[in-house]
Amino acid sequence: MIYLSPEVRTSVNEDTFWDWMNRVFSQSSFEVPSTLNVDDIILRYSAMGFLPVAGKSVALCWEMYPQMQKLYHNNSLSEDAVKRVYEAARYCTYRVVATPKNAVWYEKFGTVEVIPIGVDTDFWRPYNNKAEFRKKYDIPQNAKVGVWIGTFHHMKGFARLVEYAQNNPEIYWIIVIGRQYRALSAFDNAKIFMDVPQSIIVELINAADFYLCTNRLSAYYMADWEAMSCNIPFVYDSEESPEFKVSLNPREEVMRRGWSRQSVQKQWTDFFEKHGVKYQ
Repeated sequence: MIYLSPEVRTSVNEDTFWDWMNRVFSQSSFEVPSTLNVDDIILRYSAMGFLPVAGKSVALCWEMYPQMQKLYHNNSLSEDAVKRVYEAARYCTYRVVATPKNAVWYEKFGTVEVIPIGVDTDFWRPYNNKAEFRKKYDIPQNAKVGVWIGTFHHMKGFARLVEYAQNNPEIYWIIVIGRQYRALSAFDNAKIFMDVPQSIIVELINAADFYLCTNRLSAYYMADWEAMSCNIPFVYDSEESPEFKVSLNPREEVMRRGWSRQSVQKQWTDFFEKHGVKYQ
């Protein structure tokens, strides 16, 4: 049995990693186990800390707290947040990261395996009807349009977006963000979308001419992978060196690097078989 982290289940109507995992592996559950059999395993989201149950467990070290703590000199993170991540990495039997860039922070606790979170490439795809989506969302038809997706957290590089927009005043912006903030008033040439579902985000990506990545942690993450899967031209603007240079065919990059859910399912199947876990 695979025991998934119940704390991270979402009430919004989005197909998250956890819901997908529960669907594709029949021997999985959101129950919190009190004991484990030899062929059971706990998949523990590392930000929740270690779950003290005797048996096999894997820490999903997705949060970039260690890098963030170093970058921001402890100003943006509590010590408790980093402590929980390290606790899970230290005491879980195995460690899995989503990108090779993240592995170095956890190697001191043992072997680290890389398995991407996975992108639903059937959902995040090129639609090839830009004009229709621009009309639907009242985006100028003849403008050069960039799309930026993120939050106001330092690691997302919102300040870089502002600077890029000021240096390129001819660009019209689609900004997808979690909440209102006074800094958004800096954009005269933009349309702001707050707290919108994935069904709208995928159309907004397809309405744009390029995607701007301003991530300050160098590793690409979910919004970046999803945009690549839509095969939109990718622009990287950050003081950090990118994890890799995205090709002119970003969707092909997603497939080649094993980020599709089909590939990720195979990678998890191999992981479970290697470690003697009952998954079907």
